[in-house]
Amino acid sequence: MFARLEKINIFRKFLLSYILILVIPLLASVIVYKVSIHKLKDYATENSKNLLNQTKDIIDQKNEEIEKFVFQMSLNPDINQLMYRKSKNDINFGYEAYKVRNSLQPYLYTNKLFSNFYIYFNQIDTIVSPKSSYVRTKDFYNTHVYEGLGYDEWKKTIHQTYLSRYFMPATMVKIGKGTKPIITYVQSLPFSEKGNPKANIVVMINGAEITSMLHRISSQYDGAAFIVNEKGDFIIGDNINDKMIMFDKSNGKIKLKNHDKKFMYIETKSNNNKWTYVAVLSKKKLSADISFMQTISIVIAIITIIVGLLMALLFSYKNCIPLNRLLGMMKITDARKVTNPYDFIHSNVEDIIAKNDTLKEQLQNQLPIMQDSVLRKLAIGELTSTKEAQALIEQANMPLKGHYGYVGIVQIIHLLNELDKDMLDEMNVAQIYIQNELTDIFLGDVLHSNIEKDQVLFLLSFEKQISPQETKNVEETLNLLINQLEKKYSLKVNIGLGSQFEQVLDIHQSFEEAKGSLPFIQAIHHKGSLYRFKQKYKEDTVDYYYPVELELRLINAVKSGEINEVKEIFDKVLIENIENRALSYQTGKQLFASLKGTVIRIYLKNTQLNPVLVQKIRNRLEELYSIKGSFGENLKRIKEILIEVSQSIYESKAVGRHQVIHRIKEWIKKNYQDPDLSLYKIADAVGLPEKMLPSIFKEHVGVNISDFIEDVRISFAKSKLIHSQDSIEEIALLSGYNSAHSFRRAFKRNTGSSPSEFRKMLKEA
Repeated sequence: MFARLEKINIFRKFLLSYILILVIPLLASVIVYKVSIHKLKDYATENSKNLLNQTKDIIDQKNEEIEKFVFQMSLNPDINQLMYRKSKNDINFGYEAYKVRNSLQPYLYTNKLFSNFYIYFNQIDTIVSPKSSYVRTKDFYNTHVYEGLGYDEWKKTIHQTYLSRYFMPATMVKIGKGTKPIITYVQSLPFSEKGNPKANIVVMINGAEITSMLHRISSQYDGAAFIVNEKGDFIIGDNINDKMIMFDKSNGKIKLKNHDKKFMYIETKSNNNKWTYVAVLSKKKLSADISFMQTISIVIAIITIIVGLLMALLFSYKNCIPLNRLLGMMKITDARKVTNPYDFIHSNVEDIIAKNDTLKEQLQNQLPIMQDSVLRKLAIGELTSTKEAQALIEQANMPLKGHYGYVGIVQIIHLLNELDKDMLDEMNVAQIYIQNELTDIFLGDVLHSNIEKDQVLFLLSFEKQISPQETKNVEETLNLLINQLEKKYSLKVNIGLGSQFEQVLDIHQSFEEAKGSLPFIQAIHHKGSLYRFKQKYKEDTVDYYYPVELELRLINAVKSGEINEVKEIFDKVLIENIENRALSYQTGKQLFASLKGTVIRIYLKNTQLNPVLVQKIRNRLEELYSIKGSFGENLKRIKEILIEVSQSIYESKAVGRHQVIHRIKEWIKKNYQDPDLSLYKIADAVGLPEKMLPSIFKEHVGVNISDFIEDVRISFAKSKLIHSQDSIEEIALLSGYNSAHSFRRAFKRNTGSSPSEFRKMLKEA
């Protein structure tokens, strides 16, 4: 009778628990729903503002790309030469214009943004574009006609006036047979001569691309979206015209004209070009969304209550069954003492776990999951970078003695193609036996992991190159392992052992060799054996060596500018294919084609490479087919090409870093008098992350950035002490220190004497 009452009690508790779990979220959802209805307008506004900010960020990014392009053009020697030319009657004029046009062409194909741009040279009244040069500028105007802008006004407004980062509002321009909305960007050169531009760079931006981004906002709530500049001029928009807006110059705000009852608007400003991005939302559309949400919420709430009650009944019944069975198995001495079956079960289970020392020891000594994961990645070749592999090994605290060793596979011998649950359990037990025996026989100096249902992977590491005697010891130990497993557990196994690896990324190759050395057909009646991977003789080798993982490592090394690693990888290709293999003519051609494909993929994916260098590489690859040299010499020529590309990428990165360091130094020299000067201000000024700034500066300058700031300040202070009669306190403030005390300490640390002693010493001298 007690058992029956207890079953009913357990069922009731489960049911009440599930109903409570169901009721609490429903009550919370009602509250959330009430709040959500009132907040829907805010959510819609925030969503539109996010889209507006995304559009702003995309356009700002495009503007930055244009400014970088203009800066590159200002440094182009061919453009500067033609910019200061005063006559086009000279015989060299045509060639100079051709060089400028040729230098503009790469931008036409590398960035869709620069599909239509040109440079107007004022002193010689000439337009040069990537496609052609126009000595008569009217010929260019006839193919790019601005609506409402005559030739003379077009020439004066865009070309003969000094403009800096100027964006002309969207204008319909007839280009060829079609008409497009065009936003015209103009930047005059040189930057310093503002009154008399020598040349104007003009980029014609397709306004349709911007309106397509604005359409995402205007179409969402039956509204509109548009952009105006800081003067209130309408730049471009979607589903709106300038009759709907007005710009209040007194406060710089945008207002809707007679639409405040029907629409609401949000805006955001760009810090880049001071443009204002505006979204107009329909209030009627927002109300419709609220009504729809209300209906859907009520229907979902009713369905949830019905389904939840049914599920509560079902789960209460199902979950009380195992507890009832567990109570039935446990010995209950006095039914009246069991007031709560959960506490009764909990106390009994705790007592079992506390007394089971073996179980506790197994839980504490289970294999580290991270070490197992890293070992698997190394074996299957997921890691393609030595730095990445080393970082993961250190993070997992893997006990590797060094970068030398062997990879092996222990395979359980069986004849079953498919394993049922019982056989899988037996295999799991067998794998535990194998792992324990591996640990014991190698005294813990081994890493292992289960890789298949019938295989165990193991890795042996050594500090240095493995000697023949050590290899022999390893083989004898593995043969002993085979005998022990059969003797102790009646477990027959084959062991495959790969060749020696000499770096961590070669672990994958050793693993594949171990896997390939194992016999395909298992003989259950034969004893287990050790199978070593054997290198084939040259006359038996017909395939070339250039695995995919090696190609990926080579591409990554070139892209990173790591010249030494490029040489190391390619030397391995040369040794394997020239010294260790006797390739046929056809196989050699296949290897050559694969290496050529690698070079092509590298320069196609690295758009920052100099176009001249890319063309030079193409020519050299074509010349290799006509050169009558040996196969080995041709491979070495490809190696030279890869080293040259890697060197170019490395130098390009180095130039960028030197420019950043120069900007940091100049900014510090201009702002060292600021007593609140900080890493954050410097990083923000030069556009670098604050955490990266000290390490980059120390790497390239050789001193800490704080020491450099102190040197600049102390150098200024020395000059003031020598050439002025200012007090120490005044000089301290002028040098960027908050107090004379901190100034004296810094001066003493930097020069070895106090400011007063320094001034006195100079006067006495």
